[in-house]
This record gives sequence, C-alpha cells and structure tokens, in this order.
Amino acid sequence: MSLIGIPVVAVLILLKLFTARPPEYHPIPQQSNQEVSSYLTHELAPSFNNQIQLDKPFRIIVDQTGLNEIIVQEQNLGWSWPINLNGVTFSAPSIVFAQDTIYLMGAVDVGFPVIVSMIAQPKIDEQGNLWLNLLKIKAGAINITGPARAIGGKIFDHQMQFYKDPWVRDTAAAFLKNTPFDPVFPVPPYKRFIRLTGVQVQNHKLILDFAPAGAFP
Repeated sequence: MSLIGIPVVAVLILLKLFTARPPEYHPIPQQSNQEVSSYLTHELAPSFNNQIQLDKPFRIIVDQTGLNEIIVQEQNLGWSWPINLNGVTFSAPSIVFAQDTIYLMGAVDVGFPVIVSMIAQPKIDEQGNLWLNLLKIKAGAINITGPARAIGGKIFDHQMQFYKDPWVRDTAAAFLKNTPFDPVFPVPPYKRFIRLTGVQVQNHKLILDFAPAGAFP
C-alpha cells in the first residue's frame, strides 16, 4: 500500500467506527397519532399516584417498552422529535435496561448519522446517596467519554444558572460529573417530598423504591 493510501484507509476505518450501530439500539418508531401513551395513563401514572398518597414506602416497576413509548410520543413530553440544537439534530431516542446497566441511546446527525450511547450503572450507597455512575459515552464504537464530559460540563455550568431547584442541579451534576447526591424529589401535586431508597436494573425493567421524605414547608 502506498503512503498516500494509508491516511485514506485510516479515515475510512475511523468513519466506520463512528457510524457503527450498537447491537442494543432498537428505537421504537415514532407514532403518527396524537394519543397519549396508554402505559403512562393506565399503568405508570396511576400506580405512582395511588401509592404516593398512602404516605408509605412503595415500589415502582418501569417497563422498558412502555418507557420508550412515552419518550417517542411527543405529546407526552411537550416537544417533538427530532430536536435541533445549534445545527446538531437529535432523534430516535431509545433506553435499554440490561442487568445492572442502563443504555441511553439516540441518533445524532452531524453531517452524517452517529448513534451516541451513554452507559450507566446507577446505585444507592450506604449513606443513601444516589450515584448515576456514568461509565462510558460512545459515538458509534468509539469511546468519547472524556471530551463529552468536558463539553457537557461547560454546558452544565452555563445552563444551571437558570435553574433554582436544587434537585435539578444535583441530578444534572450527577449525570455529567458523576457526583453523588441525596435523591430527594419534590412532588408538587401532593405538596410532599419522596426519597429514592433503592434502584435495581434488570433485563427490560427498572425497579425503583421510594419512601416519604416530608411535606412542603
């Protein structure tokens, strides 16, 4: 092979790695109807609402397929796919629950399609703090964790000045900077707080345990 051909081959290999499709990535097609997800309205929301009113510890089991249906149906979230930010297009999101591991994936168009994957293994430590434990960020088959965290950290520092709720800041910091936080969340409709006390990731489902954490002042 000539010296001129070596850089060309290297570029082609790099492009192939960037555009590799993770085997876990199987996004649900976006629905054309305007109906709200039946999983949200008939299962997830009623289960949460009924149990939180009892003011006792409770468990929520999140189904992988149901959660993906909620995410891809734009009327559930108040925005539509694809999302365009500064010339970069995000689309076809997908979440996969595997044993102890969560995969957050989506298509990013930067002139050519790239599947970005964020791989995390969340856990509650002995002090009751939540670690989202983001292990890796990949573009195709290439590990971009370092650069992605650096860029994400700058965006985080800029955007968080507009958010006053501590739990929003704590959750974002835990995700982008891998810092633990006290997982207490407000539930405004019931004027009370709940604490996440347990998290288990199993194949195709996420198990969350909650406990009452007091009322609004």
